Amino acid sequence: MTEKLNVLMVSDDFYPKVGGIAAHVLEISRSISELGHQVVLLTKIYDPKNELPEEEYIGNIRVVRVKVSDRRKIRALEFMYKGRRKIKELLKENTFQVIHWHKLIADSVITKIPFDGVKIFTNHSSTFLNWYEQKKFVRCRMLLGHMDGVIAPSSELTSKIKTILPKKPALNISNGVDISKFYPDTTMRHIMRLQLGYKFSDKVVMIARRLEEKNGVLYFTQSIPKIVENDPTIQILIVGSGSQEAAIRTFIKEKNLEDRVTIVTGVTNPEMPYYFNVADVVVLPSLMEATSIAGLEAMACGKPLVGTNVGGIPEIITPHETGLLVPAKSAEALADGVLEMFSDESKRIEMGEKALQSVRENFAWSEIARKTVAFYQQNLNA
Repeated sequence: MTEKLNVLMVSDDFYPKVGGIAAHVLEISRSISELGHQVVLLTKIYDPKNELPEEEYIGNIRVVRVKVSDRRKIRALEFMYKGRRKIKELLKENTFQVIHWHKLIADSVITKIPFDGVKIFTNHSSTFLNWYEQKKFVRCRMLLGHMDGVIAPSSELTSKIKTILPKKPALNISNGVDISKFYPDTTMRHIMRLQLGYKFSDKVVMIARRLEEKNGVLYFTQSIPKIVENDPTIQILIVGSGSQEAAIRTFIKEKNLEDRVTIVTGVTNPEMPYYFNVADVVVLPSLMEATSIAGLEAMACGKPLVGTNVGGIPEIITPHETGLLVPAKSAEALADGVLEMFSDESKRIEMGEKALQSVRENFAWSEIARKTVAFYQQNLNA
């Protein structure tokens, strides 16, 4: 029988923030707790209206929040200082076997404390990839030298961190998807299509991304004129917000595309199954990526993907089976990929069915949690 563990998760990125790491931390914590282990999650929160408690339970997960001020530029520093104090309090209150953190900088600083168990880092970070390209290896070693093992959600991240810290055990465990929440549903599809004003005959191309440079959203935006020019029944749905939102809206207005593009912001994760079910094709235009959670959620709703050939995206897209891979940083390639998807309806539907099958067989969070706990045990027994 597997020993029941007490796990302290640490992430400065968590609900109510929306994004890949926040979603990962919630789902892996929930799934580990469903295996019978105890999980306490330490995070930070900027909450000027005091809408969230400093402590609460989300399912079986005890969530402990460190409140930070409205001074945006120093919130990470505040979390480092207050988080170190809080983590020491938690270690006095509880006996943990595992500390598991998720953000490269703040979380790594907070977890540099004496601890008798094992320290595990999940390397999701685009910052790490930037530092790797800039050969800032010493900085990475200084931040991560105290870890006992590292999990990475793509083979690219795994190989690169092993280059910097070759003596640390490293394991590629992909992101996952909650298949009880994300699944094909015609009722969701019809409800949201009516709400968004789409016709039943419209073909909907969707991206669900933070609108940031690393996610390639401007390249996708620049692909829209060619897409809609070639097929008058295609509608574009952009779900997300971020620093490039204004530039995207300006481009759409300048190109007179307002009647072909819908931008929706402020969507919560529980609402996302409705939006994915609206789509016929989902696009991942990323410039860098681990295993895209949004991509997996789309696949779980039976949607084929058009994704760039970077990071962990090729690990979820089998070309011409579950989607199409195209070069990064190319609006032309993204447009061609989308148009190819709609050139053969039966093939597109078949790819969506195979995407659904792939997710259910390989990317359920229960399986990701089982692999993660096995890695904990491996390091505890080392």
